[in-house]
Amino acid sequence: MTDDLAELIDRAQALPYGESKTTLLETALQRAEETGDRSLIWAVRMELTEAYQYGAEHAKAFAAFARCLADHDAEPGGFGEWSLHNVLWHFKWIVGDLRRFPEVPLARTHQMLDDMERRYRESGNGLHAVHAARCAHAAHLGDFEQADELYHRWTTTPRDILSDCEGCDPTSKAFYLTLRGRDEEAVALAEPVLSGELTCHVQPQSILTTLLPAYVRIGRYAEAAHAHRVAYRAMRGDANEVEELATHLWFCAVSGNLARGLEIFTRERRLLDRAPSPGAAMWFAAAGALLLRLLREQGHAQPGDASEEAALTAKAREIAARFDARNGTLEQSRRVDEWLTARALDEHVPLDPRARYSPPPLPPAPLPPAHTPGELLDLAEEAWQRGRLDEARAAWERYDAVPDAVPDAVPDAVPDAALEARRADGRGLSAMVAGNTDKALAEWRRAASLHTDEERRQSTLGRIGLLLCQLGRAEEGLPLVEASASVSANPNAVVRLAHAYLALGREAEAEEVLVAAPPTASGLLLLAGLRGDVETASRARDAMRAEDDREGLARACVQYAHALLNTGMNEEALAAYDEALAHAPSAERAGIHHERGSLYLELGAVPEALDDLVEAVAQYVAEGHMEPVRYARLSLAEAYARVGRRFEAEITAEEALGAFREAGDDEVCASIEAFIAGLADH
Repeated sequence: MTDDLAELIDRAQALPYGESKTTLLETALQRAEETGDRSLIWAVRMELTEAYQYGAEHAKAFAAFARCLADHDAEPGGFGEWSLHNVLWHFKWIVGDLRRFPEVPLARTHQMLDDMERRYRESGNGLHAVHAARCAHAAHLGDFEQADELYHRWTTTPRDILSDCEGCDPTSKAFYLTLRGRDEEAVALAEPVLSGELTCHVQPQSILTTLLPAYVRIGRYAEAAHAHRVAYRAMRGDANEVEELATHLWFCAVSGNLARGLEIFTRERRLLDRAPSPGAAMWFAAAGALLLRLLREQGHAQPGDASEEAALTAKAREIAARFDARNGTLEQSRRVDEWLTARALDEHVPLDPRARYSPPPLPPAPLPPAHTPGELLDLAEEAWQRGRLDEARAAWERYDAVPDAVPDAVPDAVPDAALEARRADGRGLSAMVAGNTDKALAEWRRAASLHTDEERRQSTLGRIGLLLCQLGRAEEGLPLVEASASVSANPNAVVRLAHAYLALGREAEAEEVLVAAPPTASGLLLLAGLRGDVETASRARDAMRAEDDREGLARACVQYAHALLNTGMNEEALAAYDEALAHAPSAERAGIHHERGSLYLELGAVPEALDDLVEAVAQYVAEGHMEPVRYARLSLAEAYARVGRRFEAEITAEEALGAFREAGDDEVCASIEAFIAGLADH
């Protein structure tokens, strides 16, 4: 591979899915073909197939995959160890897309399904994904007797390496259950998935969107509102999500949130012409027509809405008719008409923070097997270092439940004393996070007396010293931190020393020790906070990514956003906030929503600002953070006013006014009173 070609591929892989990525890969494919290297050509074309799939160019994926398949069949095993697996995985995408293009003959789809099953059998893989694909196809045709049988096979066949991920497979099952009207089953199936950790890039927004009709039909409106806010935020503006965006339009229309639906329709309407398939376009057109009809019937139609409604209705029905002509059934027209003629619910489903549903906190991810107390402590300490606090606590709780895992501190019991020293360290960390500094100090002092490993003892003494510095007891604490940093090989000791200097207001010394020490993720994060520059913040973010420290990554992304804002790079800062929210623990999400919402408001993106500020207010209130919530309410009131929702603006401003009065801030109170008076004048 030439250097230029390698650079092209690297640049493409670094980009998100979309036109820029596919253009680079198309260029890379041309360059690869010039080399004559068949393995390289095949690998680039397979990557291009994936880019077409996730970049809303599904029709292009057909030809690219067909060429890859033909080359693979001509030279089985000639393209690397994982080539067969990649072919079989891509097969799932292609057979799924065939039914979404009415111009593809039905016989061709059946041939591809049969070919998929044959290849899966011959490769020795299970048929879990095959049953899923056949079930979806039968349901598309309206053959529910056959679909029910295939669903049974799908759900009773063990998962295997070619099954969709543990978020996407339940999403497909939930979709089928909602299609069959088995809404309670769909919700029950999905809830364990939502309570775990979803790592697929289309989750949890995909499964939340799938559940919207079920939530609405069984009256779980708070969950529906929550699902809409979370999922739409993740998929807005994505042409590959046109069909899912249609579901959000449908939800806003039937739930009485017509203004919100119109905001989304206006923003996303341009994507209709970029829909990845006629099937996706059909559903977006149907949802848009439904929204415009309900607006018209309630007296809110604007000039041009009637013709747009008629055009969208005609488009949805025309595509459905093409599907039915191809399929020999009336199933797609029946479903489209259900949307086009849907009625609004008898009650409005509020999306504002006063009625927000706060889901329970996510439980920690299941712990891997551990058979000894020492292994459990290893799991806890590793989780803590990676910012997975709930997983660490879960491992410590399992350790405590092991019989005789926590012995008395007997001098002769060296191994047991060493374990108890590590457990005392953990209890101190938990106490510190909970704000119980006295307990933290007591546990760490006990740990220091039990440690037989000098490196661990010095780390514990460093923690004690840092906490004492933070409590204003520098004379006692700083010598402990300095001594730990001077003798410990652990780079965290230097970071603790920098934290101690910061606690004492000695910023120059903090920066000096961080610069002199070998760079670490936590050290770079602290240095980024001191310097506020883009380069250091970017290095800290990259280091946290490499360490897979979710909490640290969230904080690094916020630091990066701050640095970008200082240089006027607002769009890049928004992307940094997006990444921060994807990884932040629940206790830190409100502040990030607040910051991002304020930035959107400053940039004039008021609907986006509303989403974030609503979340910030709701989470601040739920967590009892009453000081920042009054400022968030001020921004939320301004956002409501700027979109013409004066009643909500007035209520929110009055709530903020009461909080500022309690705080005795007369200047801000006068400003809020003038704001409320201005609303009344309008």
